[in-house]
Order: sequence, then structure tokens, then C-alpha cells
Amino acid sequence: MERKRLLAGGLGGALVLAYLVLWLGVGALQIGRSDFTSTYVGATLLREGHGASMYNEALQTPLHAALIAPDREGNLPFVNPPLAAALALPVSLLNLDDAYRVWSLLQFALLVISVVVAIRAAPRRASLPPITLAAIGLVALACLGTWATLLLGQWDGVSALGLAVAYACLRHRRPAAAGAVLAVTALIAKPHLALGLAAFVIGVRDRRLILGAAAGVAASVLLSLLVAGPGGIAGFVGSAMHSTTRWELANMVSLVGISGSIAGNGTASHVLAAVGSLVAIVIAAALGSAARNRPARLEAALAGAAVLSLLASPHAYWDDLALLVPALAWSFTALAARPGGARRLGAGVVAAWIAISVAAFVDIASNAAKPWGVLTPWVLIGAAALAIATCYRQGAPPPSEMVDGVTPEMGPPAELAPDVRPLSVHPA
Repeated sequence: MERKRLLAGGLGGALVLAYLVLWLGVGALQIGRSDFTSTYVGATLLREGHGASMYNEALQTPLHAALIAPDREGNLPFVNPPLAAALALPVSLLNLDDAYRVWSLLQFALLVISVVVAIRAAPRRASLPPITLAAIGLVALACLGTWATLLLGQWDGVSALGLAVAYACLRHRRPAAAGAVLAVTALIAKPHLALGLAAFVIGVRDRRLILGAAAGVAASVLLSLLVAGPGGIAGFVGSAMHSTTRWELANMVSLVGISGSIAGNGTASHVLAAVGSLVAIVIAAALGSAARNRPARLEAALAGAAVLSLLASPHAYWDDLALLVPALAWSFTALAARPGGARRLGAGVVAAWIAISVAAFVDIASNAAKPWGVLTPWVLIGAAALAIATCYRQGAPPPSEMVDGVTPEMGPPAELAPDVRPLSVHPA
């Protein structure tokens, strides 16, 4: 068993190292064509006092052209929320190449921290040797989404860390903090990735969790108003809506990628994707309901909701697979620490994780559309099905997790936290 852990950790570590080496080899031309340029342009316009008009492409285009000269690649519009521009403002003081390096390393560091947080919060993780925990962390980080986040200078480290911290808060029975963290981190950069997670929050039907999320949304909107004013928020909404028709749908890893492969970029694709997304959101809410009063279901339910969030997103690419990094970390830790082991289930999770990265690599290599169409969302559907099946297999809570005949809404199993007073159940 120890050899298998060493092998898994070694392979994961080798992949992560390879990602970093490839990232170090990125040149000025690739940096100028990376997604980070849109963040840099948005932050620069905000710093120069154009907060209310930073989504105006007439302002973005000449700035972008000057940044990447002599390359003549077209403008990549800034479509993240105003808070993203505010958070990235300090790196806009650097030249583009240095800012890209700093930003990518920061996002990678956030992914690493998200793995550490997820592992430390998982139930019974203290029963596992350090070598197992290290192997789990490296395997989780070996996701192709980590590589894409590094190369593109994307924001997914923020989203992953928010999910990991929210999970830890739920495990430690702090639902209000979990809701607030999840809402704020989603609204910083990629709110479209949180549709399934929002449904999960509602499905749990814990008023503290919902109120915490509502407070996070209110705080984010208020801060956005301070950063960019009503004009900036209106500009973001318009840009976000327009972005759904700007890109090739068949290249996306969400359900819209499947509809785009089948029906192209027309209205039919958007309608098909919207129906599929609605189904994914409803299932995510059902997972939240399934996890209510059943702490043992939290890992599988929240991981499933994260996968469904990706599937439901109207705009998701390969870097967004990094959202699943902490979900894998807490899932593997919980499985490895289960009494008697969970070899078959663990093997299924490993297979799903490998399949997701392999499918994403094949999609990237083949441009996702020829000859078989996009593969990644199909594999994500399988991963969601595995998480759903795992969640419902947990069954009713054992007596050891009940207090006066009622199970605490969230938190570690009672026998692991005798010094923590269980929270009372708040009916919806």
C-alpha cells in the first residue's frame, strides 16, 4: 500500500513539476495572447480612473494593442466583475510579462492552499500518515486545470480556495461563514461557475448558510458599487451577457459544449444548454437537501455540486476544471480515512479524475470539435453521477452522529469532536 501511495504521489508531483516547467517556457508572444491580458487591461483602466467605463471595448482595444505590440492579436475583452479589476490592480503597476508571472504564481499558490485547507478539514484525516496526505495533495493538483490556470493566468485559484474554505466552515459547523465565503469568492471573478453551488446552498435549507451567502452577495455588490459605480456594474452585466455569444460553444467544458458540438453556435444550442443547465442546478439543490442533517454525505454532495456547477455554467473552459482540485482533495482524504477502507470507490474516483484530465487534454489537442466533438463535459457527467451515487449510498446517519435523536446539520462526526457543542437544527 505504501508503494502505491509513493507511486501516486510521485506521478502527481511529476505532473505538477512538468506544468511549472512548461509555464516557465512561456514566451512574450504567448503571454500577450493569454487570458491574463484582459485582467491586466481591466485593472489598468480602473487604476487610471475609468472604473465606470472599463468594459468599454473602445477604451480596451488601443490599450491591449499597445501591450502586445508588435503582435496584432485582437482585443480580449475584460468580462470579470469590477472586484476582479480592483484585486488585480497592484500587478498592473508591473510590466505585462512580470505581472503575468506574479499573477500565475499567485493563482497556483491559492490552488495549493485550497488543497491544504480541504485535506485538513476532511474527517479523520489525522488517522492518515503524512505520506498519504502528501500523495493526495499532489494527485489533486495534477489536474489539467492547474496547468491551464498557470498558462493562461486565469482566476481559478480564487474560486478553488473559496470552495475549500466553505467546505472547511461547513465541516466545523460555521454555516454562516461558509455561505459568505462562497458568495464573495464567486463574485470576485467567476460568478457563472457558482450556479450549482448556489443551488446546493439553497437545498441545504439552513437559514444561517443562506443568510451568510446573502450577506456575502450584498457586501460584494456594495464593494462593486464603490469600485466602479452603477455604470461599471451595468457594463459588466452587458459584457457577461455578450460573452455567451462571442466564443465557440463547442470548445467549452460545460453542457453548452455538448449542445455546441451538436447544433453549432445558434439559438438552438443555447436553448438546449439552458435546459441541461437547469437540470444540473436542480440536481445540485437535491444534493444539498440530501446532505442536510447527514454530515457523512457532505464530501460527496458538495463535490457533486461543484461538478454540476461546472456543467451548468454558460461559459467554462479547461482552466475552470481547477475548481474541482479541492473537491478531489477532501474526497480522497475522507475515503482513505474510512474504517475498513473504500478501495472500489476510491478507484472509481481516481479513474474519474484521470478521465477528466485525459478528456480535457484530448479536447485541447483536437480543438474539441473534430471528429468526435467535445469529450470533457461527458466525462464530467459521469463524475457527477459517481458523486451522486456515493452521496446516497451513505444512507441514514449512524447513532454516533446523533444528538437527542437529531443529527447536527454539518460538522465532523460526533465521536471526533466531543469538545464541540453540536448546533441545533434550524427548520426552514
